[in-house]
Amino acid sequence: MSDAQTETELFFDSDGSGCFGCSRSNEHGLQLRFHRRGDVVLSRYTIPDRFHGAPGVAHGGIVATLLDEVSCAAVHHLHGTWVVTGELSVRYEKPCPVEAPLVVEASIRERRPRYFVVEARVERDGALLARSEGRFFPVEGPASRP
Repeated sequence: MSDAQTETELFFDSDGSGCFGCSRSNEHGLQLRFHRRGDVVLSRYTIPDRFHGAPGVAHGGIVATLLDEVSCAAVHHLHGTWVVTGELSVRYEKPCPVEAPLVVEASIRERRPRYFVVEARVERDGALLARSEGRFFPVEGPASRP
């Protein structure tokens, strides 16, 4: 396996923030785990049926949350910067199933003076289900939260 294909598990500091997307302390959240493969941050996740919209299909807001979370994680783990989402544009290509393994990945497309442009995607068995592009603005770390 080349370095670009080798995956490294990534961790956020366990600050008990309760983040819906990634915190282990939020029992109702997604509790996403992240890995790095070269310049890509990814997460493997199966959306539970409780997050369906139409029967068998994930609610679009949950799919957007996956894209948002992996985008923020990409900036944090690839650039060492905490960010907040300023803008997120999502394109739903195909219905995203619940109770099926997905791969969600993101990479930094561009670093601007005030923000990062990040692209992300959700796939199942290599098929593109949803993609996003967003602007993510640097902030101080989690300790700066109110």
